[in-house]
Amino acid sequence: MQSSSYLFFLTVIVATVTPGPSMLLALNHGIRFGTRRTLASASGNAFATALQCAVSLAGLGLILAKTAWVFTLLRYLGAAYLIYLGLTLFFSKSQAPVAGHAGHGRHSLFMEAFVVTLGNPKAIFFFSALFPQFITDGSLTFAKAAWMLLFIVFVTFVSMMLYASLGQRIQGLLAQVHLRRIFDRVIGASFVGLGLGLVWDRK
Repeated sequence: MQSSSYLFFLTVIVATVTPGPSMLLALNHGIRFGTRRTLASASGNAFATALQCAVSLAGLGLILAKTAWVFTLLRYLGAAYLIYLGLTLFFSKSQAPVAGHAGHGRHSLFMEAFVVTLGNPKAIFFFSALFPQFITDGSLTFAKAAWMLLFIVFVTFVSMMLYASLGQRIQGLLAQVHLRRIFDRVIGASFVGLGLGLVWDRK
């Protein structure tokens, strides 16, 4: 395997496992619903990531970059949804986490993760900048595009499940309602902060 392939793998892994909105969501879902139900969240995230990769590989990322209003609209919609999730969690009536909680169906978990991921249009530009660095011969075959996309989706899914597993493991630490309330406030404030960051980011 070429060294460029190893560098591609490393770049994707580091960029994916770094805590962000999707991983914080996975952590929260793992705490509230357990890893089994968070499979739906990971699937929503992976599906949105696959769409972003496909758009980038198709070269549409460059088109979006030149269509400022589309990028701005996606950014504001994503920011609004993050702020909504954050405020909902911040002001929720916190309870000790119970795996398998029936408040959210799998479809709701899937859509939450899907919208949070898709609401970050910068991922498209990240992939648009990433892929050309590893197409050394100037051409992109279907096979190469497929394995790059599949690897990114795989790492995304696994990372989500790792965060969810961590969340399930620390359920016991949040068994007391006041500790769960503090945790919900912290995660909620983080979502709001990330949403405001999208609004204020002019790059």
